[in-house]
Amino acid sequence: MNDVRRACLVAAVVAALGLATAGAQTISIVDDAALPRFEVASVKPGDPNATSMSIGTPPGRFVQNDADLSAAVMGAFGIRPYQLARPLPDLITRERFTINAQAPAGATGPQRALMVRALLIDRFKLRYHVDRSETNGYVLTVARRDGRLGPALRAGAVDCLARQAAQFRKEPVAPLPDGAAACGIRNGRGLIEFGGMPVEALISMLSTQAGAPVVDNTGLSGNFDVKLQFSPGSAGPPASNAPPPSSAVDDAPSLFTAVQEQLGLKLAPAKVPLDRLVIDHIERPDPD
Repeated sequence: MNDVRRACLVAAVVAALGLATAGAQTISIVDDAALPRFEVASVKPGDPNATSMSIGTPPGRFVQNDADLSAAVMGAFGIRPYQLARPLPDLITRERFTINAQAPAGATGPQRALMVRALLIDRFKLRYHVDRSETNGYVLTVARRDGRLGPALRAGAVDCLARQAAQFRKEPVAPLPDGAAACGIRNGRGLIEFGGMPVEALISMLSTQAGAPVVDNTGLSGNFDVKLQFSPGSAGPPASNAPPPSSAVDDAPSLFTAVQEQLGLKLAPAKVPLDRLVIDHIERPDPD
């Protein structure tokens, strides 16, 4: 799985588990014994010759098929690829596993993420520590002094996270109002699009696209509809004291220009705090 696909997949899993966060991008430490557990979990070797893989969070479950463990690890800790200290063990990046786990009734997305963490600790004997430091990243601010936002960043008419939670509880959900953006996330090459979600979701997706941490200094609250289009070759980790890269792949604006022109926000290089997950030990699980 290439780095771009993995990064976008991880962003989707992290958002689905309710772990999209802004600010310092810290890693929460929870005592192993205090972690919630899945009711039932099956872990089997994946097909090493599989030409496709999948990972997802259907209601009340965590499922991956013929995938390596990198997305599961990042989803379990709510982190992005640049927060995994390298080099990684081959067991995480090269071997494939199929996992099917059932959470207790009523478990939330963040609780399921901690259950994935517990599964990795219990079945794969994962041991880790967190390295806290500063790194090159970005700060996101409102670009205009009058606070006016861009045409592609609009106040959302619905709370999509609340709607998703109600659907998970099998409660009735009213139809979307006329003109409201559809709930869902598209975070791929040259595109960030979602409806009815807080600015923390945008921070998570910008971090994925830029390959570096983004700290939210916008002061924006509430839910938003976003459709950001940019050159897919224009984003990347910042070099120290270097200006953001310009668009070089196609006629679309760079990520940084698009953020300012379309959203009315500004991404500025800065030193930002960052936690990195260091894998100390992991081993193959006993067969089911």
